[in-house]
Amino acid sequence: MLSACHEVITGRAPDTLRAYLLAVLVQMLAVNAFIEWSNLQLPYLHFFGLATALGGLLLGLGMVLAMGCAGAMFYRAGEGKVDYLVATIAYAISAWIAGEWWVKPLRQLLGGEGIPLVLPRALGMDRWLAVAIIGIIALLWLIRGRQRILVEGWSWMRTGTMLGVVGIAAWIGSTLTGHPAGIGTVQGSRNWAALFFELDFSVLDWNLFVVAGIPLGSYIATRRHQVSATLPFRSERIPQAIAGGALMGIGATLAGGDNISHGLGGVPLLAVSSIVVMLCIFAGAWIGIRLGWLKT
Repeated sequence: MLSACHEVITGRAPDTLRAYLLAVLVQMLAVNAFIEWSNLQLPYLHFFGLATALGGLLLGLGMVLAMGCAGAMFYRAGEGKVDYLVATIAYAISAWIAGEWWVKPLRQLLGGEGIPLVLPRALGMDRWLAVAIIGIIALLWLIRGRQRILVEGWSWMRTGTMLGVVGIAAWIGSTLTGHPAGIGTVQGSRNWAALFFELDFSVLDWNLFVVAGIPLGSYIATRRHQVSATLPFRSERIPQAIAGGALMGIGATLAGGDNISHGLGGVPLLAVSSIVVMLCIFAGAWIGIRLGWLKT
């Protein structure tokens, strides 16, 4: 997600953004079809007004400092990058602390109780009309994007399609556990912290194992493609990684989800909270990049 923000801000070819929008479209069609024809009840991420916007802004700022979004932190930690491992630990601990003591009073101060608001309902229009309008606009923009010849890696079209499929599988898998949650990292990270600090084994759920699977999958891919899984320890990056991870943990908890749960879970459901969070993430990333926080 940080790559998508950086591409837009710097005027580069927005391949990451195209991949993300395609993933949203794939999920939007499938998930709304599930809701329409199978009477599946999926949870909408609540909208907390200013608290939701502030959480998204903190997420964007934290992503720049951490040099990666919530998903990137975990898969880069799986590649053996110690600074990202530190960022994920700071993310989990700050999310746990914020969830236990800070978020509830802050939400009450900024806007009170959240509501499960979706865009079609807010605009007074049919769900499928909203899906059609958004889908047509997104497709018209996507088809303008040319497929570049890549030396390595996947094209934006293949990446977006597979991300969409993974998102659909996450909804199906989590629904089979009895607690539909889709895919995300902040709740699972909080659960890991609760397991460590409180020895609370009741947190062993879908969210926790999703978070565990990201670095594990990254490590397996790294080994399979013969990329070194151990990189030099960069001590100068540690304070920045801690600050970025902590900001992201607080922001994601305040916003009721991270960039993955909102961007790949809530936006396909047309949740107002998720749309607001993603816009504020872009704003926060823009501010952080303009302030020169994105340092390699």
